[in-house]
Amino acid sequence: DLLKVLHQSESGLQDFGVIDHLISTGANDVMVVKPSAQSIDDRERLIPYLPEQVIRLVDIEAGEVRVDWEADY
Repeated sequence: DLLKVLHQSESGLQDFGVIDHLISTGANDVMVVKPSAQSIDDRERLIPYLPEQVIRLVDIEAGEVRVDWEADY
């Protein structure tokens, strides 16, 4: 199953879509997040996979990754 990517904003959880794949850049991996039916818009996002900086929680059982990443980045 695909993992949902969620951001905790002041107004609640924002659904950015699902992780399609990872890109290895050498410095760090980047998640390619594709929009889904539940996502806040239809944008594809590239979000760096940086634990403790961007990645707040990975919950495989719940099928989600929580990120600290604004919708307009």
